[in-house]
Amino acid sequence: MLLTRTRLPATGVDRLRARATAVLDAVLGRLPRRAAPPAEAPDRPLRVLIPRGLARLATQSGIGEAMRHQRTAVEALGHTVVTDPLGPFDVVHLNTPFPDTPLLARWARLRGRPALVWAHSTEEDFRDSFTGSNVLAPWFRRWIAWIYRSGDAVLTPTAYARSLIVRPAYGLRRNIHVLSNGVDTAFFSPDASARTRLREQLGLGAEAPVVMSVGLQMVRKGILDWVEVARALPEVTFVWYGHTDARMITRDVAAAIEGAPANCLFPGYVHPSVLRDAYRGADAFCFLTQEETEGIVLLEALACCAPVVVRDIPIYRDWLPDGEVTHMVHGRGAEVVEEMVTRLRDLLDGRLPDLTAAGRRAAEEVDLHRVAERLGEIYAIEGVRPR
Repeated sequence: MLLTRTRLPATGVDRLRARATAVLDAVLGRLPRRAAPPAEAPDRPLRVLIPRGLARLATQSGIGEAMRHQRTAVEALGHTVVTDPLGPFDVVHLNTPFPDTPLLARWARLRGRPALVWAHSTEEDFRDSFTGSNVLAPWFRRWIAWIYRSGDAVLTPTAYARSLIVRPAYGLRRNIHVLSNGVDTAFFSPDASARTRLREQLGLGAEAPVVMSVGLQMVRKGILDWVEVARALPEVTFVWYGHTDARMITRDVAAAIEGAPANCLFPGYVHPSVLRDAYRGADAFCFLTQEETEGIVLLEALACCAPVVVRDIPIYRDWLPDGEVTHMVHGRGAEVVEEMVTRLRDLLDGRLPDLTAAGRRAAEEVDLHRVAERLGEIYAIEGVRPR
Protein backbone atom coordinates (compact mmCIF):
# COMPACT_ATOMS: atom_id res chain seq x y z
CA MET A 1 0.00 0.00 0.00
CA LEU A 2 1.39 3.39 -0.96
CA LEU A 3 1.43 5.78 1.98
CA THR A 4 1.32 9.51 1.40
CA ARG A 5 2.30 12.12 3.92
CA THR A 6 -0.35 14.73 4.64
CA ARG A 7 0.94 18.11 5.71
CA LEU A 8 -1.04 19.47 8.64
CA PRO A 9 -1.93 23.16 8.82
CA ALA A 10 0.67 25.29 10.53
CA THR A 11 0.19 25.67 14.25
CA GLY A 12 1.60 28.07 16.82
CA VAL A 13 4.33 25.54 17.55
CA ASP A 14 5.22 25.30 13.86
CA ARG A 15 5.45 29.06 13.57
CA LEU A 16 7.50 29.30 16.75
CA ARG A 17 9.80 26.56 15.51
CA ALA A 18 10.26 28.26 12.11
CA ARG A 19 10.90 31.61 13.74
CA ALA A 20 13.38 30.11 16.20
CA THR A 21 15.21 28.38 13.35
CA ALA A 22 15.44 31.61 11.38
CA VAL A 23 16.76 33.52 14.39
CA LEU A 24 19.31 30.81 15.18
CA ASP A 25 20.53 30.73 11.59
CA ALA A 26 20.79 34.51 11.48
CA VAL A 27 22.69 34.76 14.74
CA LEU A 28 24.89 31.69 14.55
CA GLY A 29 25.53 32.02 10.82
CA ARG A 30 27.56 35.15 11.48
CA LEU A 31 29.94 33.32 13.81
CA PRO A 32 33.14 31.93 12.33
CA ARG A 33 33.09 28.23 11.59
CA ARG A 34 35.82 26.10 13.04
CA ALA A 35 38.25 24.28 10.81
CA ALA A 36 37.62 20.60 10.15
CA PRO A 37 39.08 18.29 12.82
CA PRO A 38 42.47 16.75 12.16
CA ALA A 39 42.66 13.29 10.63
CA GLU A 40 44.03 11.85 13.86
CA ALA A 41 42.41 12.80 17.14
CA PRO A 42 44.69 14.05 19.91
CA ASP A 43 45.40 11.63 22.71
CA ARG A 44 43.59 13.26 25.60
CA PRO A 45 40.33 12.93 27.54
CA LEU A 46 37.12 14.26 26.06
CA ARG A 47 35.85 17.69 27.04
CA VAL A 48 32.14 17.02 27.57
CA LEU A 49 29.92 20.08 27.59
CA ILE A 50 27.00 19.81 30.01
CA PRO A 51 25.78 23.41 29.87
CA ARG A 52 23.94 25.09 32.69
CA GLY A 53 21.91 27.78 30.90
CA LEU A 54 18.17 27.31 31.39
CA ALA A 55 18.89 23.85 32.81
CA ARG A 56 19.23 25.69 36.14
CA LEU A 57 15.41 25.74 36.18
CA ALA A 58 15.37 21.93 36.37
CA THR A 59 17.76 21.58 39.32
CA GLN A 60 15.17 20.05 41.66
CA SER A 61 13.58 17.75 39.07
CA GLY A 62 14.43 14.32 37.73
CA ILE A 63 16.16 15.97 34.76
CA GLY A 64 18.41 17.89 37.13
CA GLU A 65 19.34 14.66 38.90
CA ALA A 66 19.95 12.93 35.57
CA MET A 67 22.38 15.69 34.60
CA ARG A 68 24.27 15.24 37.86
CA HIS A 69 24.47 11.53 37.12
CA GLN A 70 25.83 12.24 33.66
CA ARG A 71 28.60 14.34 35.17
CA THR A 72 29.51 11.43 37.46
CA ALA A 73 29.49 8.96 34.54
CA VAL A 74 31.62 11.22 32.34
CA GLU A 75 34.20 11.68 35.10
CA ALA A 76 34.20 7.94 35.83
CA LEU A 77 35.35 7.45 32.22
CA GLY A 78 38.26 9.80 32.86
CA HIS A 79 36.83 12.65 30.79
CA THR A 80 36.38 16.30 31.76
CA VAL A 81 33.04 18.08 32.19
CA VAL A 82 32.89 21.68 30.98
CA THR A 83 29.95 24.07 31.26
CA ASP A 84 30.85 27.03 29.04
CA PRO A 85 29.56 26.63 25.46
CA LEU A 86 31.89 29.41 24.29
CA GLY A 87 34.94 27.47 25.44
CA PRO A 88 36.48 24.36 23.89
CA PHE A 89 34.45 21.13 23.94
CA ASP A 90 34.31 17.85 22.01
CA VAL A 91 30.69 16.78 22.53
CA VAL A 92 27.63 18.33 24.15
CA HIS A 93 24.97 16.66 26.31
CA LEU A 94 21.56 18.35 25.97
CA ASN A 95 18.86 17.43 28.45
CA THR A 96 16.08 19.98 28.77
CA PRO A 97 13.04 20.92 26.65
CA PHE A 98 13.91 24.60 27.09
CA PRO A 99 14.50 27.05 24.19
CA ASP A 100 18.27 27.17 24.62
CA THR A 101 18.60 23.46 23.75
CA PRO A 102 18.13 23.86 19.95
CA LEU A 103 20.39 26.90 20.08
CA LEU A 104 23.15 24.82 21.67
CA ALA A 105 22.60 21.96 19.20
CA ARG A 106 23.07 24.31 16.25
CA TRP A 107 26.09 25.90 17.91
CA ALA A 108 27.66 22.44 18.27
CA ARG A 109 26.94 21.70 14.60
CA LEU A 110 28.59 24.95 13.50
CA ARG A 111 31.67 23.98 15.47
CA GLY A 112 31.71 20.47 14.07
CA ARG A 113 30.94 18.86 17.41
CA PRO A 114 28.34 16.11 17.98
CA ALA A 115 25.25 16.90 20.03
CA LEU A 116 23.71 14.09 22.09
CA VAL A 117 20.12 14.88 23.05
CA TRP A 118 18.47 13.13 26.01
CA ALA A 119 14.78 12.30 25.57
CA HIS A 120 13.63 12.50 29.19
CA SER A 121 10.18 13.83 28.31
CA THR A 122 7.28 12.48 26.28
CA GLU A 123 3.77 13.65 25.56
CA GLU A 124 2.51 11.01 27.98
CA ASP A 125 4.52 12.17 30.99
CA PHE A 126 3.75 15.83 30.27
CA ARG A 127 0.04 15.18 30.75
CA ASP A 128 -1.42 15.67 34.24
CA SER A 129 1.58 17.69 35.33
CA PHE A 130 1.05 21.46 35.47
CA THR A 131 -1.84 23.82 34.86
CA GLY A 132 -2.93 23.51 31.22
CA SER A 133 -0.63 20.57 30.48
CA ASN A 134 -3.32 18.32 29.03
CA VAL A 135 -4.38 20.96 26.51
CA LEU A 136 -0.78 21.72 25.59
CA ALA A 137 0.43 18.09 25.46
CA PRO A 138 0.13 17.55 21.66
CA TRP A 139 1.98 20.81 20.99
CA PHE A 140 4.56 19.94 23.63
CA ARG A 141 5.17 16.67 21.79
CA ARG A 142 5.78 18.53 18.54
CA TRP A 143 8.17 20.87 20.32
CA ILE A 144 10.25 18.14 21.99
CA ALA A 145 10.26 16.08 18.78
CA TRP A 146 11.86 19.04 17.01
CA ILE A 147 14.42 19.33 19.81
CA TYR A 148 15.22 15.61 19.66
CA ARG A 149 15.68 15.84 15.89
CA SER A 150 18.18 18.68 16.38
CA GLY A 151 20.81 16.33 17.80
CA ASP A 152 23.14 13.84 16.16
CA ALA A 153 21.81 11.03 18.35
CA VAL A 154 19.07 10.59 20.93
CA LEU A 155 19.46 8.88 24.30
CA THR A 156 16.51 7.81 26.41
CA PRO A 157 16.50 6.03 29.78
CA THR A 158 14.50 2.86 29.14
CA ALA A 159 13.25 0.59 26.39
CA TYR A 160 9.74 1.72 27.31
CA ALA A 161 10.65 5.37 26.73
CA ARG A 162 12.23 4.40 23.42
CA SER A 163 9.02 2.65 22.36
CA LEU A 164 7.18 5.96 22.77
CA ILE A 165 9.55 8.21 20.86
CA VAL A 166 10.07 5.83 17.90
CA ARG A 167 6.46 6.39 16.89
CA PRO A 168 5.97 8.29 13.62
CA ALA A 169 4.58 11.29 15.49
CA TYR A 170 8.12 12.11 16.68
CA GLY A 171 9.69 11.74 13.24
CA LEU A 172 13.09 10.65 14.60
CA ARG A 173 15.62 9.35 12.08
CA ARG A 174 18.66 9.53 14.35
CA ASN A 175 20.13 6.65 16.31
CA ILE A 176 18.15 6.17 19.54
CA HIS A 177 20.20 4.65 22.36
CA VAL A 178 18.83 3.34 25.65
CA LEU A 179 20.90 4.60 28.59
CA SER A 180 19.55 4.50 32.13
CA ASN A 181 19.84 7.63 34.22
CA GLY A 182 21.30 5.27 36.79
CA VAL A 183 21.63 5.38 40.56
CA ASP A 184 24.61 5.76 42.86
CA THR A 185 24.32 2.49 44.77
CA ALA A 186 27.35 3.35 46.91
CA PHE A 187 25.59 6.44 48.27
CA PHE A 188 22.06 5.01 48.25
CA SER A 189 22.59 1.86 50.30
CA PRO A 190 20.82 0.27 53.28
CA ASP A 191 21.56 1.34 56.86
CA ALA A 192 19.37 0.03 59.69
CA SER A 193 20.38 2.89 62.02
CA ALA A 194 18.56 5.37 59.74
CA ARG A 195 15.24 4.16 61.14
CA THR A 196 15.93 5.92 64.43
CA ARG A 197 17.35 9.05 62.79
CA LEU A 198 14.33 9.43 60.51
CA ARG A 199 11.83 9.26 63.35
CA GLU A 200 13.83 11.66 65.48
CA GLN A 201 14.02 14.09 62.58
CA LEU A 202 10.24 13.85 62.09
CA GLY A 203 9.51 14.08 65.83
CA LEU A 204 7.93 10.61 65.96
CA GLY A 205 8.13 7.73 68.38
CA ALA A 206 10.72 5.02 67.84
CA GLU A 207 8.19 2.52 66.49
CA ALA A 208 5.96 4.90 64.53
CA PRO A 209 5.13 3.50 61.05
CA VAL A 210 6.29 5.76 58.22
CA VAL A 211 5.40 5.62 54.52
CA MET A 212 7.19 7.98 52.13
CA SER A 213 7.13 9.19 48.56
CA VAL A 214 9.22 11.61 46.49
CA GLY A 215 8.42 13.81 43.52
CA LEU A 216 7.02 17.00 42.16
CA GLN A 217 3.54 17.69 43.48
CA MET A 218 1.39 16.91 40.46
CA VAL A 219 -1.48 14.64 39.47
CA ARG A 220 0.76 12.42 37.33
CA LYS A 221 2.92 11.60 40.35
CA GLY A 222 -0.15 10.23 42.14
CA ILE A 223 -0.35 12.76 44.94
CA LEU A 224 -4.18 12.89 44.90
CA ASP A 225 -4.44 9.14 45.51
CA TRP A 226 -1.54 9.28 47.98
CA VAL A 227 -3.37 11.80 50.18
CA GLU A 228 -6.48 9.62 50.21
CA VAL A 229 -4.44 6.56 51.19
CA ALA A 230 -3.02 8.58 54.09
CA ARG A 231 -6.53 9.62 55.09
CA ALA A 232 -7.53 5.94 55.31
CA LEU A 233 -4.51 5.08 57.50
CA PRO A 234 -4.45 7.75 60.24
CA GLU A 235 -2.16 5.64 62.41
CA VAL A 236 0.63 5.86 59.80
CA THR A 237 2.74 8.96 59.08
CA PHE A 238 2.98 9.76 55.36
CA VAL A 239 5.84 11.95 54.18
CA TRP A 240 6.06 13.48 50.69
CA TYR A 241 9.48 14.89 49.79
CA GLY A 242 9.77 17.34 46.90
CA HIS A 243 8.80 20.87 46.02
CA THR A 244 6.81 22.45 43.19
CA ASP A 245 6.48 26.16 42.49
CA ALA A 246 3.04 27.20 43.76
CA ARG A 247 2.37 28.98 40.46
CA MET A 248 2.63 25.66 38.62
CA ILE A 249 0.49 23.51 40.93
CA THR A 250 -2.97 22.66 39.62
CA ARG A 251 -6.01 23.56 41.69
CA ASP A 252 -6.89 19.99 42.56
CA VAL A 253 -3.37 19.30 43.83
CA ALA A 254 -3.32 22.54 45.83
CA ALA A 255 -6.68 21.62 47.37
CA ALA A 256 -5.46 18.10 48.20
CA ILE A 257 -2.36 19.42 49.97
CA GLU A 258 -4.35 22.09 51.80
CA GLY A 259 -6.94 19.53 52.93
CA ALA A 260 -4.52 16.69 53.69
CA PRO A 261 -4.98 14.97 57.06
CA ALA A 262 -2.66 15.65 60.00
CA ASN A 263 -0.65 12.46 59.35
CA CYS A 264 0.59 13.92 56.01
CA LEU A 265 3.90 15.79 56.10
CA PHE A 266 5.39 17.84 53.23
CA PRO A 267 9.01 18.72 54.09
CA GLY A 268 9.73 20.00 50.57
CA TYR A 269 13.06 19.59 48.78
CA VAL A 270 15.69 18.21 51.16
CA HIS A 271 19.40 17.45 51.05
CA PRO A 272 20.27 14.07 49.47
CA SER A 273 21.59 12.74 52.80
CA VAL A 274 18.23 13.51 54.45
CA LEU A 275 16.37 11.84 51.60
CA ARG A 276 18.68 8.83 51.85
CA ASP A 277 17.81 8.38 55.53
CA ALA A 278 14.14 8.56 54.61
CA TYR A 279 14.52 5.74 52.07
CA ARG A 280 16.54 3.71 54.56
CA GLY A 281 14.30 4.29 57.56
CA ALA A 282 10.78 4.26 56.11
CA ASP A 283 8.58 1.20 56.37
CA ALA A 284 7.51 1.58 52.73
CA PHE A 285 8.09 3.65 49.63
CA CYS A 286 4.67 4.32 48.12
CA PHE A 287 5.04 5.31 44.46
CA LEU A 288 1.66 5.96 42.84
CA THR A 289 2.97 7.63 39.69
CA GLN A 290 0.79 7.26 36.61
CA GLU A 291 3.53 7.58 33.98
CA GLU A 292 7.35 7.55 33.96
CA THR A 293 10.20 7.24 31.48
CA GLU A 294 12.27 5.67 34.30
CA GLY A 295 11.87 7.12 37.80
CA ILE A 296 15.19 7.87 39.52
CA VAL A 297 13.57 8.12 42.95
CA LEU A 298 12.28 4.56 42.61
CA LEU A 299 15.81 3.36 41.82
CA GLU A 300 17.09 5.20 44.90
CA ALA A 301 14.45 3.55 47.09
CA LEU A 302 15.29 0.09 45.73
CA ALA A 303 19.02 0.72 46.24
CA CYS A 304 18.34 1.58 49.90
CA CYS A 305 16.34 -1.65 50.31
CA ALA A 306 13.10 0.19 51.01
CA PRO A 307 10.01 -2.02 50.59
CA VAL A 308 8.34 -0.61 47.46
CA VAL A 309 4.66 -0.50 46.59
CA VAL A 310 4.14 0.94 43.11
CA ARG A 311 1.26 1.47 40.73
CA ASP A 312 1.12 -1.17 37.99
CA ILE A 313 2.04 0.89 34.93
CA PRO A 314 3.58 -0.43 31.68
CA ILE A 315 7.17 0.63 32.35
CA TYR A 316 7.41 -1.36 35.59
CA ARG A 317 5.21 -4.35 34.77
CA ASP A 318 7.96 -6.46 33.19
CA TRP A 319 11.04 -4.65 34.52
CA LEU A 320 10.12 -4.70 38.25
CA PRO A 321 7.38 -7.34 38.39
CA ASP A 322 4.80 -7.71 41.13
CA GLY A 323 5.75 -10.16 43.84
CA GLU A 324 9.34 -10.44 42.59
CA VAL A 325 10.90 -6.96 42.90
CA THR A 326 8.01 -4.72 43.94
CA HIS A 327 4.48 -4.96 45.28
CA MET A 328 2.02 -3.53 42.75
CA VAL A 329 -1.43 -1.99 42.95
CA HIS A 330 -3.79 -1.47 40.04
CA GLY A 331 -6.16 1.13 38.64
CA ARG A 332 -6.90 4.71 39.55
CA GLY A 333 -9.03 6.65 41.97
CA ALA A 334 -10.98 4.77 44.64
CA GLU A 335 -9.91 1.39 43.25
CA VAL A 336 -6.18 2.00 43.62
CA VAL A 337 -6.61 3.74 46.98
CA GLU A 338 -8.45 0.75 48.41
CA GLU A 339 -5.87 -1.71 47.11
CA MET A 340 -2.96 0.43 48.32
CA VAL A 341 -4.45 0.63 51.81
CA THR A 342 -4.77 -3.15 51.90
CA ARG A 343 -1.23 -3.68 50.57
CA LEU A 344 0.31 -1.25 53.04
CA ARG A 345 -1.51 -2.85 55.98
CA ASP A 346 -0.30 -6.27 54.88
CA LEU A 347 3.24 -4.96 54.41
CA LEU A 348 3.36 -3.21 57.78
CA ASP A 349 1.97 -6.31 59.50
CA GLY A 350 4.53 -8.59 57.86
CA ARG A 351 2.09 -10.48 55.64
CA LEU A 352 3.91 -9.68 52.37
CA PRO A 353 7.19 -11.26 51.29
CA ASP A 354 10.43 -9.31 51.74
CA LEU A 355 11.54 -8.29 48.23
CA THR A 356 14.22 -5.80 49.25
CA ALA A 357 17.20 -7.98 48.20
CA ALA A 358 15.72 -8.32 44.71
CA GLY A 359 15.13 -4.58 44.64
CA ARG A 360 18.75 -3.92 45.53
CA ARG A 361 19.89 -6.22 42.71
CA ALA A 362 17.64 -4.37 40.25
CA ALA A 363 19.21 -1.07 41.30
CA GLU A 364 22.72 -2.47 40.95
CA GLU A 365 21.93 -3.35 37.32
CA VAL A 366 21.80 0.40 36.59
CA ASP A 367 24.57 1.54 38.94
CA LEU A 368 26.38 4.63 37.67
CA HIS A 369 29.52 2.61 36.90
CA ARG A 370 27.51 0.45 34.49
CA VAL A 371 25.89 3.56 33.05
CA ALA A 372 29.37 5.02 32.48
CA GLU A 373 30.46 1.91 30.60
CA ARG A 374 27.40 2.10 28.35
CA LEU A 375 27.96 5.82 27.77
CA GLY A 376 31.50 5.03 26.62
CA GLU A 377 30.09 2.53 24.14
CA ILE A 378 27.66 5.13 22.80
CA TYR A 379 30.49 7.62 22.38
CA ALA A 380 32.33 5.03 20.28
CA ILE A 381 29.26 4.25 18.15
CA GLU A 382 28.63 7.94 17.50
CA GLY A 383 32.25 8.71 16.70
CA VAL A 384 32.75 11.03 19.66
CA ARG A 385 36.46 11.79 20.03
CA PRO A 386 38.78 14.60 21.08
CA ARG A 387 38.96 17.38 18.48
